[in-house]
Amino acid sequence: MSTQPEPASDGAGSASEAAGDADATDRRFDGPWLRVLAIAAGGWTLLYALDWALLSAGTPAGAAAGFAHGYLLAPLATAAVLLDALSLAERGVADLGLFKWLYAVAALVAPPVAVVYYAHREWLKPDRPALLGGAG
Repeated sequence: MSTQPEPASDGAGSASEAAGDADATDRRFDGPWLRVLAIAAGGWTLLYALDWALLSAGTPAGAAAGFAHGYLLAPLATAAVLLDALSLAERGVADLGLFKWLYAVAALVAPPVAVVYYAHREWLKPDRPALLGGAG
């Protein structure tokens, strides 16, 4: 015999909440990927412009800017594109298929391709904003 009172349940509502909680904890690719992508692509653009316009290749500042945009921010943007696309597919919102790999390869060379990726992502998603996270 239990001495603790059982919580009131409304039947179907609590079952769907439990299933929603289980799905949320099962997701491997959830994260702030669009925010990471925006920061990486914006930072890459600024450092690339700084490297191209102001710094000569022989200076330590030029080498640091080149290293940062080429070896840090470009792979970060690539990973963010892939993880965001995988997160959308995992939640059943949109599947970019082969395009996610094309965007990822393009982001290794030029992370501002994220603008095209975002436009494609928004075009594919359904009119149910609750699927795209907690909003709605």
